[in-house]
Amino acid sequence: MQFTFLLAIVWVITGSAWKEESSIIYWSEERLLSWDDFQAPPDFEQVPIGALTSSAIEYYTGCKDGKIIYKIQAVFEKDRSWVKEVARTEHHLRHEQVHFNITELYARKLRIELEKRSFTCEQKPQFEALINSYLDEWSDEQYSFDWHTGFSMRPEKQLEWELKVIKALHDPEVTLLLENRP
Repeated sequence: MQFTFLLAIVWVITGSAWKEESSIIYWSEERLLSWDDFQAPPDFEQVPIGALTSSAIEYYTGCKDGKIIYKIQAVFEKDRSWVKEVARTEHHLRHEQVHFNITELYARKLRIELEKRSFTCEQKPQFEALINSYLDEWSDEQYSFDWHTGFSMRPEKQLEWELKVIKALHDPEVTLLLENRP
């Protein structure tokens, strides 16, 4: 039996790293990933890895009327995500979708926390520190998902995580923030 691991790459896009719009998918409940979205060539040097998802929490900041303004979104990068033929299954695609859903969940959690606070333009270091703490939690959650699911090799654990993340995305506090997206 061949084992194929799936891996999510987590990273941050800041305001200085503009990407071509056609290479980005912004998270949407109506728009699920498909294997056609994985457009980078597979990395065959990564022998046990069957697919790689590159998702990010994109954020832009500015200053207006003495206050930090921001926009935060979960994105999937088509041109950095890839799949090998051995992993082109519905099960593996669902695994990759959970990675993207976790990215959206943490983008929402970050927006919720930022809505509770106000930062002056001079407080940019404190603002960045708060963002970085959430990015660390998000990264830990992505790795925890892979570890608990055996990189997709434990279907029952993957289903538990899938349901856990969907439930969290539908939490009333989190859902309210989706409706009031900046």
